[in-house]
Amino acid sequence: MTHREYQVAEGLAPYTELIHGKVVELNAPSRLHGLVCAEIAFLLTAHSKKHDCGAVFTNDSGILVQRSPDTVRGMDVGYCSYQRVAKGQLPEGYGGPAPEVVFEVLSKTDRWPAVLAKVADYLQADVLVVCVVDPGQRTARMFRPDGTDITLSENDTLEIPEIQPTLEAKVSDIFSS
Repeated sequence: MTHREYQVAEGLAPYTELIHGKVVELNAPSRLHGLVCAEIAFLLTAHSKKHDCGAVFTNDSGILVQRSPDTVRGMDVGYCSYQRVAKGQLPEGYGGPAPEVVFEVLSKTDRWPAVLAKVADYLQADVLVVCVVDPGQRTARMFRPDGTDITLSENDTLEIPEIQPTLEAKVSDIFSS
């Protein structure tokens, strides 16, 4: 039985995104993907709670990145400051201000053209930094609207001044082992 057949048999909705008005099925993430997302969310949440500066989103929370035709992307982990959305006032649904920071964690089935298209969608939607994490290479590649594109190794420090106060963490911290 294929994964899709299992989902249908169990009544489970497949993992999807809305891309240019079309529903696109995506592969379900692996456990390693989930572990890395959890570590990123932990770092962001600890920082956010310590400084009472914003909210953290996980589980492929949807973000509307384009209208007519609509595109809704599922971010692995996102951060939205209380300057963009007042504390306790998070909008329901996919609308509202874009988060300042989005993390995408690569899976073995991801291909760079599709990943870069997703990065471009986020940046066009007013995300200030998109960090693509590659568990296989143990790297973090950061993209900003000005065209900046830097790759950090696990020995480097991830600095995100878009989160105030600036979030700083070793890239290796997001891989947990």
